[in-house]
Amino acid sequence: MSDPPRLKQLERREVDLVLRWADGSEHVVTYEDLRFWCPCANCKPRRADDARKAALRDEISRMRNEKPKAENVGGYGIRFTFETGCNSGIWSTDRLHAIATGEPGPDSV
Repeated sequence: MSDPPRLKQLERREVDLVLRWADGSEHVVTYEDLRFWCPCANCKPRRADDARKAALRDEISRMRNEKPKAENVGGYGIRFTFETGCNSGIWSTDRLHAIATGEPGPDSV
């Protein structure tokens, strides 16, 4: 994966967020995808195989699609806080870029 551009702006909308990068590019990530790619130690193993991925997707699809709170963490990442579900993950901007662009291996970010 190449070095992603610097995150310039994050706009939280009702069902998704818009990531605006310093290079002028812009990407949309749904909150369902954000939850699915949670980087925490509890969620990552739930994507280990196709059956577990499907179960996780199903669980997330039954949750209320809500706009999370977002806060900067240590200048390297963002914590998204939902009213329900996992709130343990901290998304690095590199990870957000990988998820947004569909680059292989977002778990390795």
